[in-house]
Amino acid sequence: MSAIKSNQVTVTVDAAGGVACVPEHLTVKGCDAVLKFTLKTAGCVFPKEGAVKVDKPGKQFPFPSRTLHKEPTKATLYDHNSKASNFKFTVTVQRVANGQLIELDPVIINEP
Repeated sequence: MSAIKSNQVTVTVDAAGGVACVPEHLTVKGCDAVLKFTLKTAGCVFPKEGAVKVDKPGKQFPFPSRTLHKEPTKATLYDHNSKASNFKFTVTVQRVANGQLIELDPVIINEP
C-alpha cells in the first residue's frame, strides 16, 4: 500500500458503481492549498464542471473545482484554509460510455 500524499485524493469506482475516495476524510494543513483529485478507474472521468463541490464553501473555497481539460481524470480545488473547520463536499464522476453521473460525499478537515 502506498503512502497518502498531502492534499491529494485518489478516487475509484467499483463494478457496482460505488465511488470511493482515499482518504475519505482529507486533512488539509497549510494555507492556500491546492487539493488534487485523481480518478483511477478506466472508463470514468470527472465532469467538465462541478467535479468537486463544497456544500458551504464560504471564503475558504472561493473558486469552483477545475477538471483538467487534457487530463479529465484529474481535478483540482483551491482551499484558502485560513480557518479550522470541517467541510462536506461532493465528488462527481462520469461514466464515459453512457454519461451517467455518480457521486460520493466525503469531508475536508481544515487545519491551518
